[in-house]
Amino acid sequence: MGNTEFFDSNNYEFNKGSKKGVYLIHGFTSSTYEFLDLAKFLSENGFYVRLDNLPGHGTTVDDCNATKYTEWINHVERGVAEVASECDEVHVISLSMGAILGLHLATVFPLSSLVEAAVVFQFKDEFSVRVLVPLLNWLITKQDKFVQYKKEGGKKLKYFGYTEYPMKALNEMRKLTNDVRPRLSKVKCPTMLVHTRPDLTSIFENYHIVKNSISSQKQTDLILEKSTHNLFAEGIEQAFIFEQVLIFLNENSSI
Repeated sequence: MGNTEFFDSNNYEFNKGSKKGVYLIHGFTSSTYEFLDLAKFLSENGFYVRLDNLPGHGTTVDDCNATKYTEWINHVERGVAEVASECDEVHVISLSMGAILGLHLATVFPLSSLVEAAVVFQFKDEFSVRVLVPLLNWLITKQDKFVQYKKEGGKKLKYFGYTEYPMKALNEMRKLTNDVRPRLSKVKCPTMLVHTRPDLTSIFENYHIVKNSISSQKQTDLILEKSTHNLFAEGIEQAFIFEQVLIFLNENSSI
């Protein structure tokens, strides 16, 4: 089940009619909650914004465990195509697993720009995700999130979306990283790389993986010092992040 305080089962559209489109993609086990503030902010600044839950998200952990990574890919491809049918330009802003999907979209669509934040190609515990999860996900199908973060305070931390990790779905995320990472050189659109040093979920090496792999001639870096992994949600640097994202989008808008 979801953590009701940081969980949203709703899908959103804002400022329909604007020809400047933004498609937002949330992270693994999360929901539209983590992007809602940014969606409202961008719509107030002239953009049409679409924000919806990925398959298996915004519902239950069991739903997530029943989802294949290809369903996530098909969902975001359809979403971007629908935004493109209504708008003259499409920008994608994506976080965590959503950032993997955002990078995938940039390999197959002529995006006006991409903001990828806190992407996860290399896991905090590579051995567990790459070796144990493929072997054991059918046996251990769920795991409380605080177990992974015992050293950092475990039960005292805020967990967005589900309070448990769906382990079958985590194995699908592993497959997604294997699918997308070899194709990163095909990313050529203007790209903003966002990472926060205190991130407990996405190690900083992930920033370097993307930085050194994509072919975008125009790259903008935003390295944060105080934000959490859910960096677009309410936090000490939120206003600054929003302003930097808006500047980047406007720089890459032709409207």
